[in-house]
Amino acid sequence: MTEVPEEYRSKTPARLSALAEESGLSEVLRMALTDAAAEIEGSEEAYAVLVNEIRDLRAKLVNTEANLRSALALIPRRG
Repeated sequence: MTEVPEEYRSKTPARLSALAEESGLSEVLRMALTDAAAEIEGSEEAYAVLVNEIRDLRAKLVNTEANLRSALALIPRRG
């Protein structure tokens, strides 16, 4: 699982979870708040995975481009 850096993590899930723990709320409302918090956290984690995959793909692209340039440099040019 990819961890979302603290500076980019939403504060909303913690607030929703705290609200869900307050007394006086119906069980339906408590579950809705808990589910909403979990969805936000899941979305953040999924986004972090995508960001890491993009970073990895960009690194591979740079390597592939360098390999292609090296391979093209080995081909003699006709003059």
